Amino acid sequence: MYRLDEIIGYEQIISHFQNARKMKKNSHAYIIEGETGMGKLRLARTFAKLMQCEEQGIEVCDACQSCKLLDAGNHPDIIEVAQTKKTGLGVDDIRDQINKDMAVKPYRYPYKIYIVDNADQMTVQAQNALLKTIEEPPPYGMIILLASNSYQFLPTILSRCVVMKLNPLPESRIEEYLVEEKHIPDYQAALYAAFAQGNLGMAMKLSESTDFSVMRENMIKVMEVFTAGDKIDILDTVEIFEAYQDSKEMFFELLLTWLRDVLVLKKLGGPARLIHRDKRNLLLKQASILSYNRVGTLIDGLEKVKLQARRHVNYPLSVEMMLVNAINSDDD
Repeated sequence: MYRLDEIIGYEQIISHFQNARKMKKNSHAYIIEGETGMGKLRLARTFAKLMQCEEQGIEVCDACQSCKLLDAGNHPDIIEVAQTKKTGLGVDDIRDQINKDMAVKPYRYPYKIYIVDNADQMTVQAQNALLKTIEEPPPYGMIILLASNSYQFLPTILSRCVVMKLNPLPESRIEEYLVEEKHIPDYQAALYAAFAQGNLGMAMKLSESTDFSVMRENMIKVMEVFTAGDKIDILDTVEIFEAYQDSKEMFFELLLTWLRDVLVLKKLGGPARLIHRDKRNLLLKQASILSYNRVGTLIDGLEKVKLQARRHVNYPLSVEMMLVNAINSDDD
């Protein structure tokens, strides 16, 4: 089901949609911009459903034929444009699925609405092909472009669209949703909300991922060896870093959240709000052992390894040097 009252956050955008429906002053072209997992496609489908709803209210009725068709995925006047080549949306996709199709009047409903996912992957030729349709659309034509990076659009496209940017949601909002709607324990919800950085879709994906849980346990193994301070054993943990080389950004970010908790406990002690609150006792132990210098050196080293990885420097060697430097930092 696609309903405005089931969308978490984005109140200003929802209000815009409702005013467009109420005043019958919708734009002919929109760009919804946001990271993967932030709900761009859900927003687009819900807006399209609202505009075609036969009750013409500021919320979908879910009872009319139009609403039922959208929910079933076969609405004749709401078209989701699909790329036909691996290289992205090409000029033929735009010409065949939008330009030519829009010349035909709606089958039954007030509008013909085209939803283009990953629209920022359109080639320049495809954007130019779309431009004429955006400049001179028929009264019933609406185009909703979904994008992660709107700067990839031509300025002429941007200037003719209403751009709606999805901003990150507050951690507390995501945590509340996971606890109340998905019945996830609060300490786990706090971890997923903090790690998702305002992206509800990512938080939900993490909550359902066994891979993430295993990654976290491996990260904790690294920290236990690092805390013990054995300069030989620490080199064995390079294998864990190598296992996550293809997802090192996530592994590093997870490690950084742990180090953040260690620093918070060193400074504030017991009552601190932690991301990894279910591991409070282990964090307290590590906070009492690790020096500010060692933790800070490891944090700096993680940032350095990320930079070196972009320059294609030998990854295992970079990790090894990072760990050795951090564990030796207290000797300086």
